[in-house]
Amino acid sequence: MKREIQVSAFIIFITLGYYLLNILALGFLGAEFLSIPLTLLLPASILIEREKPNPISRATYIFSMLWLVFMIYLLTGWALIQFIWFFMDLPWLKVLTVSSAAVAVAYGVFRAARPEIKFVEIPFPVEESLRFVQLSDVHMGTVRSAGFLKGVSGAVNRVEPAAVLITGDLLDGSRPVDSSILSTLKTEAPIFFVSGNHDTYAGDFRATVSDAGMMCIDQSVIEFEGIQIIGVGYSMERHSIPAILDMLDFDEDRPALLLHHLPVDWEDARERGIDLQLSGHTHGGQFYPFNIIVGLMFPFLRGLYSDSGSFLYVSEGTGTWGPPVRLGSSCEITVIDLVPLRGCDEGNSGDLHLHG
Repeated sequence: MKREIQVSAFIIFITLGYYLLNILALGFLGAEFLSIPLTLLLPASILIEREKPNPISRATYIFSMLWLVFMIYLLTGWALIQFIWFFMDLPWLKVLTVSSAAVAVAYGVFRAARPEIKFVEIPFPVEESLRFVQLSDVHMGTVRSAGFLKGVSGAVNRVEPAAVLITGDLLDGSRPVDSSILSTLKTEAPIFFVSGNHDTYAGDFRATVSDAGMMCIDQSVIEFEGIQIIGVGYSMERHSIPAILDMLDFDEDRPALLLHHLPVDWEDARERGIDLQLSGHTHGGQFYPFNIIVGLMFPFLRGLYSDSGSFLYVSEGTGTWGPPVRLGSSCEITVIDLVPLRGCDEGNSGDLHLHG
């Protein structure tokens, strides 16, 4: 019941904001009469996708999300152009604004459809180098389906990791996804998964993930190649890492790698002997201007951070949430090479290498 109330509140909030944007954008385009019909498409598609998904509701959902981004860039571009041209109402300026917004959205869709493979090298207390692949925020659902995951699977297999680490939001929660779709991620390496907030919107996600051959390690510790891999799943309680780590049975003096969806509580993790924390959630802001807003909410927005010999890596996400658009960020498949500490200055971030 609590989850349904949250979803309903979210839909109402989004719909009101969407309606205001439609009034402004369609007023600019001289088509105000479309404000209500276009606004209603979004909540209708969200509800139908959750209950009785079909090709029409999927297409409507994707259109509505892209239309949302188009309106944001249309209104932002018009405000900028008016400032530059001192509020001159010239027809060609409107054409420039509309075409620029359309190009921005099209480029953002192109960027979002092409995950980049990023290589990160991190000093770690291991005897021999060890390679992992981190996936995060894939958001399988309405926008991302088996075809996208098949492409991700091919990229993962080409780099031959020892294991695949999924740091939450594998599922989007926008429509039901069964294990047969997740099984499209085929690899000989074991797959370890911790939940994110969107996974909890998808019902019995643990059974779905398990049936797909993945191991959910929420609130548990596993041994892998001499490393303690610690999973802390998503919790509605903020700053839950300290309490959960204190309950888990692991050796703070041995190599420890933490998987947690949110890039928070890193200081608490360091104090408890965590050598490396892998997180996601932020999407790197996904697209302008939300990069700025998300950056204010999460100081550790994306990339690699180091402090006192401990490291945090925040993935920008393998997929997207909401609009399938990337501007100012990228979809990533992260190849993490753990290299022996010998010869490395643990506290020197200059020893770290990040390749696009």
